[in-house]
Amino acid sequence: MKNRFIFFLFGIVFCIACLALCGSEEEQFLEPEANVSEVFFGDPFILLHNGVYYAYGTASSDGIEVYTSNDLLTWKAPERKLALHKNDVYANRWFWAPEVYHVNGKFYMYYSGDEHICVATADSPLGPFRQEKQQPMIDSEKCIDNSLFIDDDGKAYLFFDRFNDGLNIWVAELEDDLINLKTETMRKCINVSQAWEEVWPRVNEGAFVVKHNGVYYMTYSANSYESPFYGIGVATATNVFGPWTKYDKNPIYQNVGELVGIGHSAMFTDKEGKLRIVFHSHNSKTKIHPRIMHISTVNFKQENGKEIMTVDPNYFTPVIDQDNTGQKKYRNPVIQANVPDPTIIQLEDGGFYVYGTAQNVSIYHSTDLVNWTPKANAFTNETRPSLVPNAGIWAPNINYINGKYVMYYSQSIWGGETTASVGVAIADHPEGPFTDKGLLVNMDNTGVQNCIDPDFIEDNGGKYLFWGSWHGIWGIELTDDGLKLKEGSEKRQIAGTAYEAASLHKRNNYYYLFASVGSCCNGLESTYTTVVGRSENLWGPYTDKQGRPMMQNNHEAVISKNGHFVGVGHNSGLVQDKAGNDWILYHGFSVVNQSGRRLFLDKIVWVDNWPTVAGGTPSIEADAPVF
Repeated sequence: MKNRFIFFLFGIVFCIACLALCGSEEEQFLEPEANVSEVFFGDPFILLHNGVYYAYGTASSDGIEVYTSNDLLTWKAPERKLALHKNDVYANRWFWAPEVYHVNGKFYMYYSGDEHICVATADSPLGPFRQEKQQPMIDSEKCIDNSLFIDDDGKAYLFFDRFNDGLNIWVAELEDDLINLKTETMRKCINVSQAWEEVWPRVNEGAFVVKHNGVYYMTYSANSYESPFYGIGVATATNVFGPWTKYDKNPIYQNVGELVGIGHSAMFTDKEGKLRIVFHSHNSKTKIHPRIMHISTVNFKQENGKEIMTVDPNYFTPVIDQDNTGQKKYRNPVIQANVPDPTIIQLEDGGFYVYGTAQNVSIYHSTDLVNWTPKANAFTNETRPSLVPNAGIWAPNINYINGKYVMYYSQSIWGGETTASVGVAIADHPEGPFTDKGLLVNMDNTGVQNCIDPDFIEDNGGKYLFWGSWHGIWGIELTDDGLKLKEGSEKRQIAGTAYEAASLHKRNNYYYLFASVGSCCNGLESTYTTVVGRSENLWGPYTDKQGRPMMQNNHEAVISKNGHFVGVGHNSGLVQDKAGNDWILYHGFSVVNQSGRRLFLDKIVWVDNWPTVAGGTPSIEADAPVF
């Protein structure tokens, strides 16, 4: 009781503060600031139909907007932005919480209008949605947030909010037309009953139901949408009419990362069969409107012998394609396949080849850095190197030396730091076949542990190999053909123990040492980040902007994770387009599709002779290179 009293007092204080933030009802549909590209939907819902995603949400005072997407990341407004217009349906204000379903060849939109639940139909998910009889489903009382659920036996039910005891969630069976309620079947499901729900008392709303392993799971929201403590809870039942039991560790999603005001969720299955959840948040920690749409993943796991629903904290934030300039665009990742540890070479004809870690080293070709075609592998099972038994080939590095394509490569098993080796192979053509020429460096001949991630640079007539992973970045001079260590050459360390995946680039009067820090390969838990230091000499000292040495693990971040992509590192060398812009390729994980490390592309912008990318994180969509 004491906890509930504290929540209640806090709610009163918060309500007073919120009035200043919220303003009048008319301010719900504030226009977004210029050049901001998030999807500004409250109460979002996503439908997948014939390979296209359709998003609907609370956004317009004139009806319900719709956007389309092929990948969940980037969305476009169709020519008719409003799927439902107020002239075609009941109500002329407060169009909230739309949900669209395709049943028996017809599309049904369930929505709230003027605080009444309604349903309209259309022949297309883009609309126009209309009502033959412009009336609410229940005209005798205010209700909102109606959500359709069709059970395994084909019976349809509507979940919705009533105002008869605060705001609480009810269910009723629908007639076969999916429009009329069997009012005699109405049953209450849940109302405010847990302490976390009483920051802003008397609100349980926004129900959405799925069935998993014979159990009904209802997600719902509690506290006012205006509260930063709006959150998502879950309740379960073995009968659609209940009784419904709330999870005792609710909320399952609230104040995640930088997001506040999380709530009004809906679930859908994506193209890969994953159960997704879409929800909104406040615009920022100090501003409610316009609310922003986000997407995460729903999972089920065992807890104390019972299955529970969880929501992945790794959400992503879709954006709207607002390009009207005619400038050619590209979207990351530029290769959706698994292409870790990329290295790139440009040919005299202007084409590019990129190589990545794979069983036998994968090779892709492009003429514009954006569209890539898979080619043959560098090796076959018969020709692949065997420096380390039963080992993978990692982190190739491709170069053109004295008329040959020279590939340095790592060979190691996971955790095999004492046997990890760097070798070299050659070919007459960038697509191979490559012939192995054997060992260059390992722990036995250099004393350096974990000899992987080679990088080649030619400077002032000398040819040099750099390598290393978590035991320093090291360099040594090679013979003129690049195939052996130069007699009498000594290894030298140029960076500390925080780094791997060295990539050296010379520009004007500086040498730039790009590297990666953090964990590379733990899916969405990966912390890989691309960093850089610079020096006026190939052998250092490399420092950060404050002059602190990389030998002591100081550096500047170049590319860090964002809400869409994580584990972003192990970059290629830089390449330049016809407009004189430098571009960097690197790998990372997509929150949308977490299987494998994808290939990403971003433009390097030089600021005070330091390399940066826009926003310091991977782009979702950007202007394409010029070729």
